[in-house]
Amino acid sequence: MNLMTELKIGEKIEIYPFKSRMNITSRTITSQLTDIKDNKLFISNPIKQGASYPLHTGQKIIILFYRDEKGIFSFTGEVLQRVDMNIPIYIIKPISDPEKNQRRLYFRLKTLMKVMIRSLDSSNAVEGFTKDISGGGLRVATKTSLKPGEKVECTLFLSDSESATLVGEVIRSIKDPITNEFELGIKYMDITDSTRNEIIAFVFKKQRELRQKGLM
Repeated sequence: MNLMTELKIGEKIEIYPFKSRMNITSRTITSQLTDIKDNKLFISNPIKQGASYPLHTGQKIIILFYRDEKGIFSFTGEVLQRVDMNIPIYIIKPISDPEKNQRRLYFRLKTLMKVMIRSLDSSNAVEGFTKDISGGGLRVATKTSLKPGEKVECTLFLSDSESATLVGEVIRSIKDPITNEFELGIKYMDITDSTRNEIIAFVFKKQRELRQKGLM
């Protein structure tokens, strides 16, 4: 992937400061690509939870961007300069090639979503609602329990017009003594790349919406 031709002016990006390539901080900052010149990236003033987040000359950062059907990619950049205008602009020099990023697969997004679960072992079917979801699994509240170890087919209703179906395994079933509901932990076992990307895109979109509302 050629980074300079892949990135598009105006697209949103996420930034993660770090001390070493494998020590990414939990702080998430959003920005926008404003220009590309001489193999350098120009980005708008980074924002964290609605407030300006300054970067520093010489600082190393990880930049994430998303592509439909392909997933999430990341690369390392170095802050070369801050240009003070009405809105500050930072000049970034990429210092690594982009690579497909798997870290986000397991970010758990708390969200309420309808899900139908059918046991492949007993053909029992239950309806539930997600407590959280990620690219690796989900937690679901149901009225009926399924046994740990059961293989299940899950249909997730991502929107009024979109759904995703996958096969997973129940790894946990806990009864809430107050609501009498069961919390099922389900790990994906058989899932296509396109379905996983649909789920990652859903999580990514919801995260972006929450950040825009200042809720994350």
